[in-house]
Amino acid sequence: MTQATDALAAEARYRPVLENQSKSPTLRGIYEHVYGADYPQDIDPFGFLTRSELRYISDRLELAPGGRLVDMGCGRGGPGMWLAQEAGAELVGIDVAPEGVAEARSRVAEFGLQGRARFTAASCTQTGEADDVFDAAVSIDVLWMITDKVAAFREIARILRPGGRLVFSTWQPEYLDYGWFLDAAGLTEVNRLYVEGWRDRQTAVYEEILRRRDALAEELGDAAATVLFDEATETPALLPTTQRIVVTATRTG
Repeated sequence: MTQATDALAAEARYRPVLENQSKSPTLRGIYEHVYGADYPQDIDPFGFLTRSELRYISDRLELAPGGRLVDMGCGRGGPGMWLAQEAGAELVGIDVAPEGVAEARSRVAEFGLQGRARFTAASCTQTGEADDVFDAAVSIDVLWMITDKVAAFREIARILRPGGRLVFSTWQPEYLDYGWFLDAAGLTEVNRLYVEGWRDRQTAVYEEILRRRDALAEELGDAAATVLFDEATETPALLPTTQRIVVTATRTG
């Protein structure tokens, strides 16, 4: 299975949730209740990204005004556009799902990025971008699902300028070391932030999802609700042997 097919399969599974998430005040309320002020509701994220993680990522990217940022697996574009807005940077968002790309394009004006943001349907292993064109790259909770991680990190290194930063958030099971993939791609100076308290918060979200089944099914529809219920039922068993991390790496010259 190719990376694009693999990622599309994962995207297809979650597509009903992505398409209907904004229709569910119950789901938004769950995240707001569990994460409190640390939930970045203004960017309408999908998943477990926090405001604290987003600010940390912004600091680690070290983007200067006018710099160029690429968001790998951008989805609906909120986090990448927030980061570009904060830095005064230009943004290119890349995602395998055309539906996510279309929605990201529709949100450009919301972040004041007219003329500074472009979104493309492509894979993380074959972006179609030129060599050495980005000052920084970001990826939010996407790279864990890509099978050919070496190819993805090599592609990121190819389109980054020498000295460019990659910052990504992910889950790392105990059998996996992202440092190996990064080193193979020529991305060095690796730094890892081990996120504190994430496991309890993620578990609490799952518990609330299962507790609010009826309301979520009514607001999201059966297809989207079933995806959420399956994840909330199956994933907690994996969390004790997993770390949530934010990784920073630099492309060597």
